[in-house]
Amino acid sequence: MRITPDHCALHFQEELHKNFEFRIGFIHQGVVAHVEEIGIPEDLGAHDAAKDIAIPRLSCFIVLVTQVVLHHINRLPTLFRHAVWETIDDIIDENAEIPEVLLVIVDNCIEKATREINYNQLKSESVLNRLWNSIKSAYGEKYAPSDIEIFDSFYESEEEHEDTE
Repeated sequence: MRITPDHCALHFQEELHKNFEFRIGFIHQGVVAHVEEIGIPEDLGAHDAAKDIAIPRLSCFIVLVTQVVLHHINRLPTLFRHAVWETIDDIIDENAEIPEVLLVIVDNCIEKATREINYNQLKSESVLNRLWNSIKSAYGEKYAPSDIEIFDSFYESEEEHEDTE
């Protein structure tokens, strides 16, 4: 949603709610929180890059890390894997608190995943463009805004966020 301009957000939200998988959303938010806490990896080369490079690289990085974390969780021993997914299900079903052990397991999977990402691939223009276009059109081409709209919207929301702090 962060890279979706306001005029596209309503339609995108409708599709998101129809197709939302809470488990994936939970893990994705954990990855986002991890990146916000730890910072953007230097190897990604997104810190001082122009916005048309930095935003796609960071977005692709987060999506790839989320995907790798899901694979790590699904490779856990059966009892741990079931415990992770059942605990996440309980959180949504019962609005329960998040147990510390779940956070430790997920955080460990996130740290492993961030070490496994091939940062050089994300610096390749062809790979980055393919991933970026997939992210933008994940809910259909009609919801995919232009890069200019995304970048302008992203930086406007960043400025608003900084003004409120």
